[in-house]
This record gives sequence, C-alpha cells and structure tokens, in this order.
Amino acid sequence: MKVAVTHLGNISQLIPVTSVITGIKKQKINTNITMVVSKKEFSYIYKYNKNIDKTITLEQFVKNKELYDLLINLYPYLPDENLNTKQATGFCLFSQYDRFKEALTGEQKFPEMSILQLYYILAGLTWKGEGYDLGYSPKTKTRKNRIGVSVANANVRNYVLDNLEIDNKKIWYIPYKKNIFKKMDEINKCKKIITDDLTTFHLSVAMRKYVYYLETYPLNLKLEFFNKGEIYKVPMNLF
Repeated sequence: MKVAVTHLGNISQLIPVTSVITGIKKQKINTNITMVVSKKEFSYIYKYNKNIDKTITLEQFVKNKELYDLLINLYPYLPDENLNTKQATGFCLFSQYDRFKEALTGEQKFPEMSILQLYYILAGLTWKGEGYDLGYSPKTKTRKNRIGVSVANANVRNYVLDNLEIDNKKIWYIPYKKNIFKKMDEINKCKKIITDDLTTFHLSVAMRKYVYYLETYPLNLKLEFFNKGEIYKVPMNLF
C-alpha cells in the first residue's frame, strides 16, 4: 500500500508527525510511506526515520504525478491539483475535519486533545500512546543534575528561575542550533528542560526529558508530556 503523508507546516509541527507515521506502519500492513513537506530544507528532519521510505517537496509531489493508494493531509492547506490518489483523508479532503483547522489557527480550543491525537484522527487511526520517533540517537551523554534552559525573553527566564527555586549551579543555557540533530545533542546534555519554544519542547519530550513548558500564550491543544513534565503559566505583565 502506497501512502503519501502531506504536511506543509513548520519544524515544530513536523516533529509530532513522526508519531502518526509510527501508527500508520503499525496499523496498516505492508505500507510504503512518502512524506511530503513544503521546503527542501525541511526534508532532513526525517533523515533517520526508518518508517519513511522517502521525503519529497510539494513541488516534486506535483511534478511526479505518482499514484498513491491513500493520501493523508495533516495541514490545513493543500492545492487541489495534487490529489493523484485512490483515497484521501485529512484537512481539505474530508469535511468532518474542517473544524480542527480552528485549533491550528487559534480560533478555537480543544483542551482535551493533543496534536498527536489530532493527527491520528486526520489519518483515520486511533492514537494508542505512540510517542515521537525521529530515529536519531544523540551523540552526547546526559548530566544527571543539569537543567537546560531555552527561553529567549530575559524577564520571563528570570521570573521562572526565581519561582522554581532552582540551584544556579545546575542551570545550563542551551545554545542555539539551527540543525535539529545538533539541537538534540545539546538538549540531551540535560536531565530537565525549561522552555517556551515548541520545537525545543517536542524534541525534549521525544528524548524523554522532564519538561517545564512555559505557557506564554493560551494553548489551543493539550500538550502531551507522557507523564514527564508540566505547564508553568507565565504572567502576561512580564512581556
């Protein structure tokens, strides 16, 4: 069975897609999966994922005109001319799911549903607790007591560190890394993570770190910590 999974979103949205890819492989026998992304530079995210047979851009997807048994669209946009498939589900393809667009645009909240659950629903599957799977093993070792901090706003950072009463000797500021895998190497040096960045959050959860996610604006979907983390609400007057 040839399946095309399309997601034209950003890095932080593409990381959780690895969970539903795992679900497709588990629940649909003998499946060949093609991942379709918006930009060539995003394709490297799935470089080590053995469940994905190939990753292509939307432009390549349109030019190839390859016929798929099933197309699953996980992003609220997909040009109509791309639908060279026997069956299709997801955003723009099945009207039942149109209401979920509002969760991604910020117009409506679904507080009892995580992005993982939403992706599984769009794929026509049931989420059974499958986690992330980037297929990459960090090259660094974890330091037992180190707490990694990735918070750009100094006011927010200082407020949170003071209120969490963390020993300054344990704090380590995670350096910026554009490359996802180098970023994972840095995150893996820590036992716990404090962040307001969704990309850092998803990568940290993928590596089973305990995460304090700083809620600096209202969330439309529930965050899935897999019992290793919590939300810390930040006062708006800090901005």
